[in-house]
Amino acid sequence: MEMSQDTFNNIAEHLMYPKAILLICIALLVLVWAIFFCATLVQKKGISSVKQYAYYVSYTAGLFVWILSNAYFHTGWLLEFGPKFAESVAILANLSTILAFGSAYYFSVKLRSHSTTFAVSPWQLILAASVMSFCAAINFIPGIMLKSVSVVGPSNFILDFGPGTGLFFVALTLIFGLTFLNLWSIKRSGNRLSRTRVNYMILGMAIFMVSTAMIQMWFTFFFKNFSLTWLPPALSISEMLFMGYAILASRFYSFKYLCFVFLTVLITASGYATIAFISKPMDYLSMTVVMASIITVGLSWPHASKIVKTCLSYLLYGSANSPTEKIAKLEEEFQKSPSRAIESLASYLGVPSNSLKLLDDCQGASIYRSYFTNHSAPLVIDELEDGLQKTDDTELLTLRSSMNEMNSALVLPIYESNNKLTHVLVSSRKQGGLNFSFEELKALERVLQKVQVHINYERKVRQSQALANSIAHEMRNPFAQIQLEFESLNQKLDFPIEKIDLQKHVDKGKRSIKRGQQLIDIILREVNDSSLEHEPVEATSVTAALNGAINQYGFDNEQDIRRIKLKLDHDFVVKINETLFNFVIFNLLRNAIYYFDAYPSSTIEIRTQEGKYENHIIFKDTGPGIPKNLIDRIFDDFFSHKKSGGSGLGLGYCQRVMRSFGGSVSCHSVLHEHTTFTLSFPAKNIDVGTIFKQESGNVSYHPFPHHDNGKTEDPRLKSKSLTSHNILVVDDKEVQRTLVNLYLKQLGYSVILANNGKVAIEIIQSNPIDLVFMDIQMPIMDGFKAAKIIRETFPGIPIIALSGESGAEDLLKMEELMDGRLTKPTTKDSLDATLKSVLNKSKTT
Repeated sequence: MEMSQDTFNNIAEHLMYPKAILLICIALLVLVWAIFFCATLVQKKGISSVKQYAYYVSYTAGLFVWILSNAYFHTGWLLEFGPKFAESVAILANLSTILAFGSAYYFSVKLRSHSTTFAVSPWQLILAASVMSFCAAINFIPGIMLKSVSVVGPSNFILDFGPGTGLFFVALTLIFGLTFLNLWSIKRSGNRLSRTRVNYMILGMAIFMVSTAMIQMWFTFFFKNFSLTWLPPALSISEMLFMGYAILASRFYSFKYLCFVFLTVLITASGYATIAFISKPMDYLSMTVVMASIITVGLSWPHASKIVKTCLSYLLYGSANSPTEKIAKLEEEFQKSPSRAIESLASYLGVPSNSLKLLDDCQGASIYRSYFTNHSAPLVIDELEDGLQKTDDTELLTLRSSMNEMNSALVLPIYESNNKLTHVLVSSRKQGGLNFSFEELKALERVLQKVQVHINYERKVRQSQALANSIAHEMRNPFAQIQLEFESLNQKLDFPIEKIDLQKHVDKGKRSIKRGQQLIDIILREVNDSSLEHEPVEATSVTAALNGAINQYGFDNEQDIRRIKLKLDHDFVVKINETLFNFVIFNLLRNAIYYFDAYPSSTIEIRTQEGKYENHIIFKDTGPGIPKNLIDRIFDDFFSHKKSGGSGLGLGYCQRVMRSFGGSVSCHSVLHEHTTFTLSFPAKNIDVGTIFKQESGNVSYHPFPHHDNGKTEDPRLKSKSLTSHNILVVDDKEVQRTLVNLYLKQLGYSVILANNGKVAIEIIQSNPIDLVFMDIQMPIMDGFKAAKIIRETFPGIPIIALSGESGAEDLLKMEELMDGRLTKPTTKDSLDATLKSVLNKSKTT
C-alpha cells in the first residue's frame, strides 16, 4: 500500500506542471473523442462503417501519441531520464506526426474519390507515398533528424536539429498541401451539406497546420525557441474535432456564430485574468480567499459575458442581439400577433417575407404528417439530399420531390396540445445561398414549441373573423334586393296591380334569398376543416355540370347573365362532387362579377378544352387583372386583393376542391386586361354518351350508403303506397317545421311534427312512419342520439338529416347514422327529389 502511495506521489510530482497537465488532458480528450466517434458510427451505420473511417481513426491515434510525446518535454521526467531518452521521445513525436499527416492525406483521397468523378491522379499518390517513406526513413538514421538534446528542466530544453530536419518539415508541408488540395477539389462538388463538411475540415486543418508551421518550423528550427512547442499539440485538437464533427453531424453551426461564442468566452475569461494579474500578488492564498474568488467569478460571469456579447454582436452582426437571440425574443411577439412575428422571423433568417408561411393539410402539410409522426426535428432539404446519397428510401424521395416542387428548403412542424400536427411552417432557401445553421434551427425549435398554441389560436380567430366579415359584407346585397322588392310592393299596394307584376317582385325576392343561401354555403365551406376527399364523386358531363352550376347561381340581375359567354364546344367526362364543383364555379363567378360595376365593359367567357392527358375548363374575365407579383399568393388563405369584406379563403378553397378531384387550378393574368383560371381534370376514358343525365331541378340532396345493420326491414313500410306515406319532421325551430310542413303537404304527403328527438321516438313507437327528416341540434335529445335509437329499433325507416351543420365530425356522424342530408332552409324541389329517390329505393329493396 505504501509502495502504491509512493508511486502515485512520484507520478503526481513529475506531472504537476501547467503545460504537462494541459497536454495530457488534451490527449485524454482525443482518446475519449475517438472512442465516442467509433461508438457513434457503430450505432448509426453498423460496425462495418468503422473500416470506412479507418484513416480518421489512425489520424486520431497519431495525434494522441504526438500530444503525449510533446507533453513529456514539459514534465519532471525530462530531467530525470536525461537527454538520450528525450531524443527517443522526439523521434517518436516525429513518427506519430507522419502517421497523423499521412492518415489525413489518405482520408482526403478517399473523400475525393467518393465525392467527385475525378479520382486522385497516380502521380500524386506516388509522390505522397515517397515523401512519407522518406520522412519515416530519416528518423531511423542517427544524427540525421536530431543531433542532441540539452535538458535544463521541464519546459526548458534545446533540440540540436540534424541536416535532415529542414527536408522533414518541407515534406510534411508538401503532404499538408496535397491534403488541402484534395479537400479544396471537392469543396464545390456535391450538395450544400457536403460543401459545409469540407469547410469544417479545411478550417480545422488550417488552424492545426498553420500553428505547427509557425511554431515548430519557424520558432524552433530557425530561432531555436522552444518555449511554445506545447501550443501546436494543444491546437491539434481543433482539426480532430472539426473533422470528426463534419463526419458525424448533419447540421452545422455557422462560422460567425462559432467565432461569436469563442470570442465571448475568451474575452470574458481574459478580463478576469487581467484583473488577477494586475492585482497585488499574494504569497499565501487562504481557502477563504480562493472560495470568495470562485463565487465572485460565478456570480459576475453572466453579467460580464452579457456585456461582451452585446459588444461582439454589434461588431459581427451590426445589432445588440445576434439572430438567434432575436429569434428567442420572438416569443412575446408571437403571443401578440403570430403573423407579424413570422414576418420578423423571415427577416432574421434572411428569407423573403412571402416565402415563410404556414400550411395546413389542404395546402400540403399532410405530405409531412407521417414523417413528423416519428421525427420532431425540422426537415431540411440539404439533409434529405445528403441522406439520399446513402439510401433510396421511398419516403425520403417523396419528401424531397414535394419540397423541390414547393420550392421549400425548411419545414418545421406545428402541433396542437395533444401532439397532433396541425400546420407546418415552410421556408424557401436563404438569400445568398447560405445554409440554415444549427443555432438557427435550435432557436426555431425552442420558440415554436412555446408559441404553437398561439399560432393555432390566431388561425382559428382569423377564420372566425373572416367568416363574420364575409357574411356581413356579402349578405348586404341580397338583403338590399329583398328590401327593394318589399318597398316596390308596398308602393303598389295602393294601386291596382296585376298578378304578373306581383309575381315579378316575388321571383326577384326568391332569387335574392337563394343568392344569400349560396353565399352562406360558400363561406361555411371555405372555413370548414373537413376533408374534401371524403365527399362522394360521380362521373358526369362537364357541359351538364357547368350549365347546372350557372343555372343555380343566384345572379343579382339579368344584365349580369348577359355578360357571360359560354363556349362549351368540347364535352368530356369529369368525376366530381356536384356540390363542391358548384362552389368552385360560384367562387369564380362571384369574384369576377364583383368588378362588373367598376368595369362596365368586362365580360366572362367560359369554355371547355380537351387534351391528351388532361381536360380543361377555361374561365376568363376581362376585369382589372392581377399584378404579376401577386399571382403566386392568390391561392394563399386570407389573401385578398382590392376586395373589401371578403374572407380571402375562396381561391384557396377552390384549389383544395380541385385537388380532391385529382386535378388542379392555375391562374394567368395580365394587369388591366384579363384574368384566366384554368381548371384541369384528368382525362377519363369514358364516352360522354354513356353518362346517365337526370334533371331534377335545383336539388341539394347528398345520398349516403344505406345502413341496415343486417336487420330486416320494418314490415309497415311494405304495405304503404306513395300516396299515403307518413313523413315525420323533427326540428326544434317552429319556422323550420312550418316551412317543411307546408312543402310536404303541397306535395301530397301526410306530416307529423316533433320538436326534439325524444318526442320523435315516442311518435315512431305509436305511429306508422315511412321517412324521418331529422334536425341535429335540439334540446332534450339531439338528432344523432335519436337517429341511433331509431336505427337500432326500426332499421327500415330512412332518416334524412335536415341541418345546417358543416363540421367534419358532424358530417361523418350523419354519414354513419343517416341515409342522406338536406341543407336547411330547404326547398320543395329538394324535398320532392329526396322523397322520390329514398322511398322508391326502399320500395324496390
